[in-house]
Amino acid sequence: IIGGRRSFVIELTISNQFNRRYNRNPFIHSFTKQTHSCSSSAPSYSQKNMFAKPRKDLQSKSAVGGAITVIAGTTTALLFVAQIYLYIIGSARHSLHLSQSQPVPFLPGQPNPFESRKHDAQGKIPLKLHVTFPHLSCDKLELRLDGAAPRVHDFEPGRPARIEKRRPNPIEVNAIYGHDPTKQFSGCTLKARLRIPIVGGQVTISMTQGTWMHATQEIMMLAQKLEGDKNQINEQLGNSYNVSHYIHSIQFGTPFSKAEAMPLEQRAHMIDNPYGGIAVENLQVKLIPTVHETILGTQNTYQLSVVDHTVQPETLVSSGVPVLPGLTMGYDFTPLAVHHVEGRDNFFVFLSSLVSIVGGVFVTVSLFTGCVLHSAVAVAKKKD
Repeated sequence: IIGGRRSFVIELTISNQFNRRYNRNPFIHSFTKQTHSCSSSAPSYSQKNMFAKPRKDLQSKSAVGGAITVIAGTTTALLFVAQIYLYIIGSARHSLHLSQSQPVPFLPGQPNPFESRKHDAQGKIPLKLHVTFPHLSCDKLELRLDGAAPRVHDFEPGRPARIEKRRPNPIEVNAIYGHDPTKQFSGCTLKARLRIPIVGGQVTISMTQGTWMHATQEIMMLAQKLEGDKNQINEQLGNSYNVSHYIHSIQFGTPFSKAEAMPLEQRAHMIDNPYGGIAVENLQVKLIPTVHETILGTQNTYQLSVVDHTVQPETLVSSGVPVLPGLTMGYDFTPLAVHHVEGRDNFFVFLSSLVSIVGGVFVTVSLFTGCVLHSAVAVAKKKD
């Protein structure tokens, strides 16, 4: 008993000395408190866990659930790839704005801005013409801009200030008639590169005044001689004054590359009437300024809206229309401009869409399977 008392007294003395040292050491004291606090708060965090999973021995798996999982995974993968593809190719947005004006100030002491190259670069756009008349020779045709012959400053700078007139080449003939070896290389092809102001105007490719006077005199003589028989008049005239034509290309400024149709390219207008193909094709062109913005930059382009009307020779003579037979094209600019913007969405928007695809598919599948299972259980209970 005395030995037992001694051992108890020794253990009690050691524990008292440890407690004194523990109370004096702040580091050990604080660490012990933190350990107790963490152990006491751990159960509260575990109660807030929203992603708790049941034990594997409590899960039930079926073939239907596996099939639904495969369908959901395939749908998610397809939507995932489609979203990445759409992000790579980008998207296009359209909007309407007022077209940009071209102010030209006239101040005292300054030169005429219409004679300066700076205004010529800003206030004008290029006009490219490529038209073939398969029946008329080049000496019977003329090009007029706003009722007058083009002047030197109406042509593109850096190029010859002239209108190219020549006989059609085989490519142009094949474009008109196809691969027909019986067709002769006759007629006239007219090409020109002009610069026109950004205001309404008129371009005319027609007979010369002398050719038109000669044609009217010949028609009147044949009408008197043949007693007004239109069929015989047409046979006598043949294609000497036929103004049928083929528009290879007419471009105002830079064409819009995304346009669905080019109404002034590869356009044939064949005239067949009792007066040897004499008529006027009147084209009314509305130019729609289009700003094309891409990742590479911004480009000012134009879209076209074309209305066609043919004026027969009877109308020309009876109403006194001051237009010569051929091609007349009036053009004007709309006050509204189309902005076509191509780009990509913000990366964070793209990332959120990917996350929403994955989450949305699985939430939808979970709801669907839950409804199906509950319905099946309810039906089974009713049968029992």
